[in-house]
Amino acid sequence: MGGMLRTFLLVLMTASAMSGQAAGDWWKSLGFLIGDWVGVAGAKDTPVGAGQGAFSFAPDVERKVIVRRNKAQYDSGARHDDLMVIYMEDARPRAIYFDSEGHVIHYSVSTPSAERVVFESDAGYRLTYWMEDGAMKGQFEVGGKPYMNWTSRRQGGQ
Repeated sequence: MGGMLRTFLLVLMTASAMSGQAAGDWWKSLGFLIGDWVGVAGAKDTPVGAGQGAFSFAPDVERKVIVRRNKAQYDSGARHDDLMVIYMEDARPRAIYFDSEGHVIHYSVSTPSAERVVFESDAGYRLTYWMEDGAMKGQFEVGGKPYMNWTSRRQGGQ
């Protein structure tokens, strides 16, 4: 019986170490997001016209989560605020999103390449961020079709 317990504990410790390593690698892959950003969208990039906004990605809760806060204002007078928390659950990256329009979206998170992250929901929403020529690009899709596009730069030109 003692041998079985030792084997069980060894398997448990190995699994924990492996999931911790995966979490650390995943966390590093999101490092490009961290910071304060300002963004713009052209008149044809959103359904409500041209707009500008600011958002941030910041580690929180002793670096167990990343919190994104976003505020956007459009030339049409429309306004949008949202909050997203990125976290690990069952050794997999996840995110939950809340906005001023009452939406709550649960996302799976993947990093298909360096400096690219995709948030995808079972309900057909996809949010993608990637770096291109020193700028962070963003796209939000609904049902596989682009809904919004924007380009952002770090505040202060960092």
